[in-house]
Amino acid sequence: MNQNKGLFAGPVVMLLSAAMFGFFGFSRDWSAPFPDGKVILFMVVLGWTLRLTACVFLLSGLLAFARPVAGNLLYSLAGVASAGLFVVVAVMDVTDTDHMIMRYGVVLLLLFAAWNGFGSWSALRSILGSREHNVAATGGP
Repeated sequence: MNQNKGLFAGPVVMLLSAAMFGFFGFSRDWSAPFPDGKVILFMVVLGWTLRLTACVFLLSGLLAFARPVAGNLLYSLAGVASAGLFVVVAVMDVTDTDHMIMRYGVVLLLLFAAWNGFGSWSALRSILGSREHNVAATGGP
């Protein structure tokens, strides 16, 4: 019986997520100065969020081949953290009136944060729920 309600991601999904985040994170220099010579903090935060999340997604995908629950736990935690940082970046972008980079992209970033955050949070709850169910069923601590 599948206790996770289908919310566990497989290693292939994790590796595809790593590739997508890695493509956007590593394909450009997020710390490049703008024409006015300033390096924009929220752009640096966005770049490093994408890069680090890609690395953790890659690690979770590889881990999921051997230990699916541990891989999914790591994947879910990284997804929740990246969604939170996407919201931080969007707020930083909106509050910086001199360098509002994304304009309408902020909405897209917030939608992606909501989608990623909801999926990751649901998977995390599913993982923790299935672990509690297994502990109760076995009479463990």
